[in-house]
Amino acid sequence: MRFLSVLLFSSLIGYGNAGAPAVVPVPADGAAADFFVAKDGNDSWSGTLPAPNSKKTDGPFASVAKAQIAVRNLINSNPKRPLTVMLRGGTYYLVLSPTSPGTLTFAESDSGTASMPVTWKNYPGETPIISGGEPIGKGGFGLNWSHVSGSLWTVQLPANIQPFGYLFYNGERRLRSRLQSSQGTGYYMRAGSCYATETKQLVDTSLCNLGTFLRVAAEVPPTGPHAGCPSVKTTNYGARSKCLDRFEYDPKDPISNWINLNPSGSVCSGSATGYPVGDIELTMFNAWSVDVMRVSCVDTKSHIVYLTGATHGSGNVYNFFGPSVGHRYIVENTKDAFDAARSAGQTGLWFLDRSTAPATLNYLANPGEDPNKDAVVIAQLQPVSATGGSLVSATDLSYVTFRGITFEVDNYVPPASGFNNDENGESTLPEAIDCESCQNVAFDGITVRHTSASGILIASTSGNSGRPASNDVIENSAFYDLGSSGTRIGHHPSGSDKPGNVVQFVTARNNVIQGYSRVFAAGEGIAQGNGHDISYVHNDISDGYHAGISVCLLGCPSHEANGTNIISEYNHIWNTMQGITSDGGTLYYNVGAANGSGTGNKILNNLVHDTTDSSIIDIKDNVRFPGTGYGGEGIYLDNQTAGAVVENNVVYRVSGSAAWVTEGPAPGQPANTFKNNIFAFARKSMFNEGQAWPQGCTKPSLRVNLTNNIFYFDRDDSADFYVVSGCAYSCGLDYNKFQNFQGNLYWRTDGKFSSDNNAFHVLTTAPADASKCLGPMNPKKAWTFFGFAQWQDGQPPNGIPAAMNEDTAGIVTVNPNFGSTGKPSDYELSKNPVAGFDYTKTNDTIRNAGRNNPVIVPPKIPGTFPTYTYKDF
Repeated sequence: MRFLSVLLFSSLIGYGNAGAPAVVPVPADGAAADFFVAKDGNDSWSGTLPAPNSKKTDGPFASVAKAQIAVRNLINSNPKRPLTVMLRGGTYYLVLSPTSPGTLTFAESDSGTASMPVTWKNYPGETPIISGGEPIGKGGFGLNWSHVSGSLWTVQLPANIQPFGYLFYNGERRLRSRLQSSQGTGYYMRAGSCYATETKQLVDTSLCNLGTFLRVAAEVPPTGPHAGCPSVKTTNYGARSKCLDRFEYDPKDPISNWINLNPSGSVCSGSATGYPVGDIELTMFNAWSVDVMRVSCVDTKSHIVYLTGATHGSGNVYNFFGPSVGHRYIVENTKDAFDAARSAGQTGLWFLDRSTAPATLNYLANPGEDPNKDAVVIAQLQPVSATGGSLVSATDLSYVTFRGITFEVDNYVPPASGFNNDENGESTLPEAIDCESCQNVAFDGITVRHTSASGILIASTSGNSGRPASNDVIENSAFYDLGSSGTRIGHHPSGSDKPGNVVQFVTARNNVIQGYSRVFAAGEGIAQGNGHDISYVHNDISDGYHAGISVCLLGCPSHEANGTNIISEYNHIWNTMQGITSDGGTLYYNVGAANGSGTGNKILNNLVHDTTDSSIIDIKDNVRFPGTGYGGEGIYLDNQTAGAVVENNVVYRVSGSAAWVTEGPAPGQPANTFKNNIFAFARKSMFNEGQAWPQGCTKPSLRVNLTNNIFYFDRDDSADFYVVSGCAYSCGLDYNKFQNFQGNLYWRTDGKFSSDNNAFHVLTTAPADASKCLGPMNPKKAWTFFGFAQWQDGQPPNGIPAAMNEDTAGIVTVNPNFGSTGKPSDYELSKNPVAGFDYTKTNDTIRNAGRNNPVIVPPKIPGTFPTYTYKDF
């Protein structure tokens, strides 16, 4: 191989003759770099060659950490030119690094400048993988598995391994055994076959690895023998309180004193079993959050499960957190379930027996698998802090690009008391890559996969002091098989946040986020906390168990700093929630409050479809369990978000409302605007503004503009569906000055909406307190109904006196003739079906939303929970 020469001062990095110039080799394929890292490298070499020389006396480095030291030395010498490190193909296990094993920590000293950027990239045509795992066999522990019999293989692990909860077999996440019950919701084995609980029909045996959801039978009040338990008292559900670390289970469920349950030191008493305390995990599914807990003991006489710590609780939304009646939970990692799975013929499951010294890893191999020949990797590298990075932890880094590198397998394990502080967006979890107060840092064409929690976070170290994270980019990248969220921007918003300190001017574009929230089910595709001037453009987000894009989590106090100029444009978001969570919404903004709202927020040209909240499984006898079974919205503006512009979006097949506004704007704040959107096939309503007057009728003003939209639906009020829903009270205003509908097309697929006398409605009686006006529990009793003609120019009969004047240019007689395949192309148009609508803009959305340059195509990601989706939109 011939090389070209570029001067480099070798004495400055400690190799070659003092003062003698060395050369930066440029291979014939143009792979020029200052340093190289390769699997056959050596950290005692110069690192300037892409491959070992013929005498094996010089060549690339063996570790990324050693290359980082060399780059830092060059930066200190100020060579005044760009610096590049190339990683050759192969997997670099950080825990096995010959130099500085562990998390890659980047600081200001690793930074470049605008004229001297630093680039870490893949060698052309090769894929370097940075891993926080360790192989069981060759290249890692070097252990051999023993084949016991049938599908069972075992291996004894070293005594010094880190506790782990994640195993990957040939690059695929494997689960631990879960409880199964025909009385639950999910899958169960019977007589060697797997059945679905909902249909009682045979399904593929692999689905039984997902187990079944069980349900809390009753709360345990903190009285009598339970006095003193960690508890919460409701502030708005009557005089109720409950323990947060225990609950009653249904005696029909397969709850018992399992083999590996160690009750020593617990309220149940009992002797030690040889297994660690808290060896068995329990995941509690709340409304929009989860608790991942550990079982302390089981009282089989009183039918109570005790946890090692308290779940999250809230008095304000009592039923939405912690053990409430009907809340789902799963139990995993019981030795009994593993043994039962083996006997029943299940495969692809593992169990770490920690009663032995050293611990014994058990695996039930799928047909054709041989763990002595296949790649079996366990997660080992833990995050640097409770919310910090596992694989990369960067602070104050500037002008650095990471390109073409894959990051995989980290190891966040919930503490002994469990993970119990998720309020929304799981912002209290760590991530594989953490970039704090980074500026002009780019992640281009990277892959983050097989994580225990979130993929990547860009945030400011502090929201009210220090330098902000700014001008960073995440682009052309893939995030898949993620334990929680894919991409996170900002930390949890605070009222003390300042515009100059929070994360700002960050862009995420042309990325794919697929198969997220696989461990912590409330993770989101893109989850933003604080920050301003953030753009999400041309991203593909799918196959997650909660929201697609979520902005501001539980709200954005300090509106000058947070929730301002957040642009979501040309994103394709689909197949979200899947019956696992509630109150997610597909594209969610929560940027307003009683004291104002963020400004400049736009939701433009997004393609949103196929969202199913947990109403599909969290309803019994037509009544949903408390705190569950709602919130599968399309475009979702929460709290008192104001002035948001929602244009040219195509939203269809959602289990809630196509467009949902929780509350009207605060006094003096501008109305939200929905213009030139296609909204189709929502199950609850096309538009819903729940609490229109959160501050009452003080200075009533326009709540929302809905102009030139197409509403396309197939339901009527007999199915508890309403085109417009929520608080139908205008505070004395003409209705078009309350909610301004103009120039819209309304079409019901049976063609009879134009003659429907129950098409629209208003409240029959004025509410005693307008601030508490919501969609009524019994709409047919509370509302006065009427047809479209009266909606346009009439005064409701028997309703509260006020002129309608709604949609005087709207129409109900034109069928846009949408297709029925369920594909986005169903909604393409060849002409404008109603005056004022611009079909070229929604066609543009359908054809161009999502990635416009799909650099990386992820594989299909196996599920980790039983999922359910509505088919009859």
